[in-house]
Amino acid sequence: MDDLIATGVAHFNAGRFPQALAAFRAAAAGPRAAEARTFLGHVLGSMGRADEAATEFASLIADSPRHLPAYAGLANLVLRRAPERDPRAEKALLRVLTLRSGGRELAETLRACGQALRAAGDLESAEAALSRALVLGRDANARRRLLDVRRARAEAWLAAGDLAKAEAELRRLLDLEPGDGKARRALVRLLRRRALELVHSGRLDAAEAVLRRALALSPGDPEARRRRAEVERLRARSEKARRTVLRQKKDEKIRVLRARGGSLVTAGRLAQAEKALRRALLVGPGDAGAGRQLAEVLLMREQAEEARLQALRAAKGETVRALLEELKAASQAYRSSTRIARAGKLLARLLKLEPDAARPRLIAGGILFASGEVARGRALITQALLRDRGELLPGEVFAGLMKLGRYKEAIAAAERLLDGKPTLADLRALRDPWEWDDRPLAERKRELLRFERALPPRARRAWVPYYRADLRGPEELRQFAALAALPRRRYGWMFAKAGLAALCAGRFAEAEKSLRGALSYKTTDWRTRGFLAEALLCQGREAEAFAEMDRCLPEAPADEAGQVAAWRGAFDLWLGRYGSAVERFDEALSLGAPYALTWKAGALLKLGNAREALALLDEALARYPRDLEAYVWRGEAKRRLGLFKGALKDLDEPALTDPDRATPIWLWALFNRALVKAALGDRAGLKADFDAIPARIRDHLKAKTGEEDMVKLLEAGLDLSRGFRREEYQQAIWMA
Repeated sequence: MDDLIATGVAHFNAGRFPQALAAFRAAAAGPRAAEARTFLGHVLGSMGRADEAATEFASLIADSPRHLPAYAGLANLVLRRAPERDPRAEKALLRVLTLRSGGRELAETLRACGQALRAAGDLESAEAALSRALVLGRDANARRRLLDVRRARAEAWLAAGDLAKAEAELRRLLDLEPGDGKARRALVRLLRRRALELVHSGRLDAAEAVLRRALALSPGDPEARRRRAEVERLRARSEKARRTVLRQKKDEKIRVLRARGGSLVTAGRLAQAEKALRRALLVGPGDAGAGRQLAEVLLMREQAEEARLQALRAAKGETVRALLEELKAASQAYRSSTRIARAGKLLARLLKLEPDAARPRLIAGGILFASGEVARGRALITQALLRDRGELLPGEVFAGLMKLGRYKEAIAAAERLLDGKPTLADLRALRDPWEWDDRPLAERKRELLRFERALPPRARRAWVPYYRADLRGPEELRQFAALAALPRRRYGWMFAKAGLAALCAGRFAEAEKSLRGALSYKTTDWRTRGFLAEALLCQGREAEAFAEMDRCLPEAPADEAGQVAAWRGAFDLWLGRYGSAVERFDEALSLGAPYALTWKAGALLKLGNAREALALLDEALARYPRDLEAYVWRGEAKRRLGLFKGALKDLDEPALTDPDRATPIWLWALFNRALVKAALGDRAGLKADFDAIPARIRDHLKAKTGEEDMVKLLEAGLDLSRGFRREEYQQAIWMA
C-alpha cells in the first residue's frame, strides 16, 4: 500500500492524473486509507471535477473527523471555487470547529477553513475559525484574516442598515488591533450617522451619548463636535417646545372652563358657573379673563365685596407684557379691521397701566400708522419719542422719525447707527421703516417724493435709490444698480432688498449675488439667508439650498425659531415631501408660529386629508382674515370635498383680484375655480378661467402631459405644482 501511495504521488507530480487517480483508489482500501482519500480529493480537484472532489473530502471528514489534511484540502477547493456556493462543503468545514486538539497543525487548518468560509460568505463561522486559530497558534496570517472578516462583517451590517451591530463589530476589530486607524475613522463616521438618525427620531439624549463615544475615539473630530453642539441647541429648543405644549394644554383647559362658565351663566346656573370659573383660576391663577368673569358672576350672586376683590386681582394679572404681545399679534394679522379695533381697546388699557413708557406708544403708533390712521399713529409715535429715556433701540427711533416725516433727522440717525455695529433688529428697521405694504402705491410714491426733497444731495446718493426701488417693486431693479458704487462695509446690508427684488423678478443668479453680498455684511441675518436658499432652489441647487436653510436655525433668535421651522417646512411642501413638511409645521406651531397652519393644511390636503385640512384653514382664516393663500387652499379643499358653493365663495375673495395687489396667488384660484365650474357644468366659465391662465403655463402643461382637454390640464397643473400656491418666481422650481 505504501508503494501505491508513492506511485500515485509520482504520477500526480508528473501531471499524469488518471494514473494517479487509479493508484490512490487502490490505496484507499488499505491501512493508509485516509491519506489516500485525501490525495484522491486533490487529484479530482486538479482534473476539474470539483463536485466529486468536494464529495470525497466531505465523506472523508465524516468518516475521519480528526483527519486535518481533509479539512485543509476542502478549504483550498472552496477558495478556488469562490464565489460559487457549496452547502455540503461549508457544512463539512464547520466540523473543524468541534475539534479540540491538534496543536499548530489544527491552527493552520482552522486558518485555511476560516478563509474558505469567508469566501463562501459565512462570516460568522469564518470569524469563529480564525479566532480559534489565533488562540492556538498566534498566527500572523490568522490575525490579518480575522481583521478582514470583522471588517467585512461591519460592512455587511452597515449595508443592512443595522448601525448598532456594525458599531459592535468595529469595536471588536479595534479590540484586536487598537492601532487600526481605518477602523477607528470608520467607527467615528458610523457613530456620527447613528447620532443623526437618533436626532431625526427625536432621541436627543441617545444622540448625545453616541456623539460622546465618537469624541472619545477622536476628540478633535470637527463634524462630531459640530453635531454635538447642534444636539445641545435642539435639546434647548425641545425643552422650550415641551413647555410651550404644556402651556397650550393649560390655556386650552382654561378656555374650556371659561366657555363652560359663560354657558352656565346664560342658562342661569350661577352656582355651577362660579364653580367652573374657580376651577379655571386654579389651573391659571393669573388668568385675567377668568378673573373678570368670576367677578361678574359674584356680582350677579350679590357677593359685591368678594366681586370687587376678584376684579382687582384680575386687573393685576393683566400684565403689560401680555398686552404688548396681543398688540403685536394684532399688528401681524394682515391689518385686519377687527384686529385693529381689538388693538385699540388693548391700547387704552395698556397706556393706563404704563403712562410713562415709550415702547408701548411706539408699537401702538406703528399699528395705527400701518392701518391707515396716520394722524393718530403719528401722535402716539411723537409721544413715544418725547418719553424715551434710552428705552428705545436706535433702529426704533429711526423708524419712528421716518413715520413722522422727519427725514433729515432720521437719515442722520441712521448714518450714526452705521458708524457702529448695528444689530439685526436695527437693520430691519432701516430696511422697512414705513411698514406700509398695504398702503396704495400712489400714496407711497407721494411720500417718497417728500423724502427725496427733504434730504441734502450727499444723503440722497445712498438712501433715495434704495427706498425708491423698495417702494416701486421689482420692476425698478435698476435703482439698486446705483448702490454698487457705495462702500460695501457700510451699505452692504442694502443688497438684501436688491436680492429679494431680483428673486421676485426671476433673476436668480443676480439675486444670489446680491444676497451673498448682504450676508457678507451681516452673517447672522437668517431671513436673508433664507431668501438665498430660495434663490438656490429656483436654480435647481437643492442640496445647497437645504444647507443654507439648516444654517438659519442656529442664527435665528429663540423667539424666531418657529419662523425658521415653518420656512424649512415650506421647502418640503414645495418639493412634494408632504409627510416631512407636516412634521416641520408641527414643530413651527409648537415654537409659536401660528401662520404655519395654512402650509400644514396644504400638506395635509396633498396627503388626502381634506377634512382635517379644511378645519385648519378655518382656524387660520379666523386668526388671519387676509391670508390670501389660505383662501386658495380652502377653496381647493372644499372643491375636493364637493362643497362647490363654498369653494366659489373663497376663490372669488375680492382681495385675490385686487388690481393694486396684482397677486400671483390669483393664478391658483383660477385653476381651482375653473375646475369648480367644470364640476357644475359651466363650460363657458371653465373656458374663461382657463384662458385667463398665462399662456406660458398652459403651454408648459400641454408639453408635459400631451393633453389638450382643459380639465385634465388643470388637474395636472395642480398636481405638478405640488405645494406651490404662492409667489410667481417660485414657479421656476416646479416648471423646471
